[in-house]
Amino acid sequence: MKTVKKMIALLVVFALLLCTAACGANESAQPSGNPGTTTKAPETDPPAPRKVQAADLLEAFTARQVEDKATDDTFTAAAFDWAAKLFSQVYAGEGEQKTLLVSPLSVLIALAMTANGAKGETLKEMEQVLGGLGIDDLNAYLRTYLKSLPSSELAKFAFANAIWFKDDPDFLVEDEFLQKVVDYYDAAVRKAPFDETTVQEINQWVALHTDDMIEKLLEELKDSDRMVLVNALVFDAKWQVPFLEEECREDVFTGLDGRKGTATFMSQEIHSYIESDEAIGFTKSYKDDTYRFVALLPKDEEGFEDFVKGLTGEKLAALINSENGDRTIIRMPKFSYDYDTSLVSVLEAMGMKKAFTDRADFSGISTTEAVCIGDVLHKTHIDLDSEGTRAAAVTAVMMLSATAVMQPPHRVTLDRPFVYMIVDSATNLPVFMGTVTGFGE
Repeated sequence: MKTVKKMIALLVVFALLLCTAACGANESAQPSGNPGTTTKAPETDPPAPRKVQAADLLEAFTARQVEDKATDDTFTAAAFDWAAKLFSQVYAGEGEQKTLLVSPLSVLIALAMTANGAKGETLKEMEQVLGGLGIDDLNAYLRTYLKSLPSSELAKFAFANAIWFKDDPDFLVEDEFLQKVVDYYDAAVRKAPFDETTVQEINQWVALHTDDMIEKLLEELKDSDRMVLVNALVFDAKWQVPFLEEECREDVFTGLDGRKGTATFMSQEIHSYIESDEAIGFTKSYKDDTYRFVALLPKDEEGFEDFVKGLTGEKLAALINSENGDRTIIRMPKFSYDYDTSLVSVLEAMGMKKAFTDRADFSGISTTEAVCIGDVLHKTHIDLDSEGTRAAAVTAVMMLSATAVMQPPHRVTLDRPFVYMIVDSATNLPVFMGTVTGFGE
């Protein structure tokens, strides 16, 4: 049978972690206490002001009523551009292992929170990489967008943000930085010893806010770590029309290297079809029709890598928006996997360079000690079967001490490497983007 053509499925989930350790190192940190609250979108009205305790670091913050910025063409174009560039760059940086899953939204939120403490050229580079929007506009857009994302018992979307600071008299955090992440990202703030107990607490927090799909983020905290900023995101939804088990059977999936593996394929006739000069595909709705799975299969059976690397925001949006109601018989494999990576080289290649060096300017976070980003950790998980999809993501930005540096139906069969996405139905913006490139030997 034909090999599975490349499919793109993107689920936008934002996760953020900010730690400080020696620049250039890949460190992980865990918070103490139990900061951070899971937020389910949408919120009809702005949340009432609340006190955010910062342990012994600061007395308290009251979330201010800040201006929202309605999702518009400017934001969606920037978000599509960011998602496509991040996805393509992550894929290009992988070796032989090409099955991946990223959450453009999670990484964007994590870096946006971090950018609120950046200044000068460091801030300019971050703004350019994060879609070209100024940080004030990006804050307002993200606050509005996250509130607009729906959540229900049948299609759950939830996120949570929290910050842990190292209990160190030589590291004092700027009030305005904390105020902004509370105002726009509803982040909880905590002061912690940054020892083994802090690592355990952060991992427990991550597990709690990803419904145990991601149980461990950090291994340890270094002496040079100063801050951990975490955003966790979770998605759990049933198909609007589930696949029948009697229509599921084992078949062959041909990987990028030509090796054939066995997968369980699900079949169904739907009324959705995508086609461009480069690819075909489909969308399939989850319950409530508030989120959709999007699959894209390159027409060139040998051109999967070129297709992924050639994705742009404009091309991605056009592909998803080209969906029509044509009758289509789809066959797709069940799959489940974990993915984790460091995004430092990816972000450097995209143009974010100063933030990772001792020349970084994060004086908006602290003026008592120079800090830089040592690592950006990203972990994801997905389960996709005949009933629905569960996915989660967490992103960690490691901040370090800078001194430490009824026509005949179309047919789409995914029996070879494909790209996949989960998107929100209102804007088509991707929550997750991943690839499936093989099943066993």
